[in-house]
Amino acid sequence: MDWTTIVSAVLGLVAVVFGGFWLKAKGKLSQVVVLAKETHDLIDVAIGALEDNALDKTEVEAIKKEALEVKAAWKVLVGKV
Repeated sequence: MDWTTIVSAVLGLVAVVFGGFWLKAKGKLSQVVVLAKETHDLIDVAIGALEDNALDKTEVEAIKKEALEVKAAWKVLVGKV
């Protein structure tokens, strides 16, 4: 074995290891994007509900629904599903 074969084998192994880490990180990044979207939706609904300085039952239910979606997205991100 010459040194180029050893270097090629080491680089191939490093590529496989980092590829595995990337797949795991990519999954987490997509979950972070979902969490950010759900949080944005919650804030948007809450701001819309508070524009008239009064909350009715449907607005409270919409806020609660969005909050539950944020909670579910958070649980998926941290792996408690």
